[in-house]
Amino acid sequence: MSSSSWKPPSWSKIPPPSQQWHLDELKNGHLVKSHSLNHILSSPTNHNRRCITFGRIDDPSQIDIVTAHESCSRLHARIAFAGTTTTTTEEEEDDDA
Repeated sequence: MSSSSWKPPSWSKIPPPSQQWHLDELKNGHLVKSHSLNHILSSPTNHNRRCITFGRIDDPSQIDIVTAHESCSRLHARIAFAGTTTTTTEEEEDDDA
């Protein structure tokens, strides 16, 4: 499937900007780079993004995060946000005990 015809899944949501999202790129167990997904999602060209695409091809029209790892394909993967997370504070956890 070409990247131009791909549409985000119907269940995907725009992630809340209040949460910090990042993707760590590892090679041989060592951190190569930590990519800020918030930076990508908040850029003016990515308004209302529900997913992030990464791979080795250096083409901003297709890839949000360019990876250097040889195990990644040119168009490797997409991360779609489901919007189903819940947050529990330590106080709430203590109340359940």
